[in-house]
Amino acid sequence: MVESAPRATATLAAMGVRPLRRFSNREANERWGGPITTSSGLKIFVRPARSGDRAALERFFARLTEEDLYFRFLSGLRKIDEDRLEAMLRDTDDHSIDFLAIEIETGEILATAMLVADREFETAEFALATRPDAKGKGISWALLSLAARYAEAMGIARLQSLQSASQADALQLEREMGFTVNTFADDHTLMLAQRVF
Repeated sequence: MVESAPRATATLAAMGVRPLRRFSNREANERWGGPITTSSGLKIFVRPARSGDRAALERFFARLTEEDLYFRFLSGLRKIDEDRLEAMLRDTDDHSIDFLAIEIETGEILATAMLVADREFETAEFALATRPDAKGKGISWALLSLAARYAEAMGIARLQSLQSASQADALQLEREMGFTVNTFADDHTLMLAQRVF
């Protein structure tokens, strides 16, 4: 499932078929969801969020530190609010999708990667958060890699994220994955990570 989707997309592109140019939870679940083994050997399951994940997402965000919440939302948010939670669970928006990395044994969420495309479906922003006890196991790498391949397959030309300049681990991960990272022109406490497909 997860491994064959990029090859299928490359084949369609070679045939001159345009990508979908929309995000679809159902299609992402069918074609991109499935088990993944991280670089550390940890087996996880990835799939888009769905309405039944509300309680698991609430538990996930409750386990994040204040710093993790700041890095994810770039605000002083101390608890995820209903609007943000609802946006992650919404499966009717063709311009946003939230991928989850799930612990196979417990079904608990280890990480989340949200993609939000602009109106033209040319650029998408991503936001990634990983539970503190799940860091350093290759989960963030695996989930961001999947989200980037998915965005490219759906027709996104540029993937980007605004990060705190003090979020060294995330910035290093993005550099290793081929993102360019530069100081954000409007605020020198922020960095803009970008990858062009």
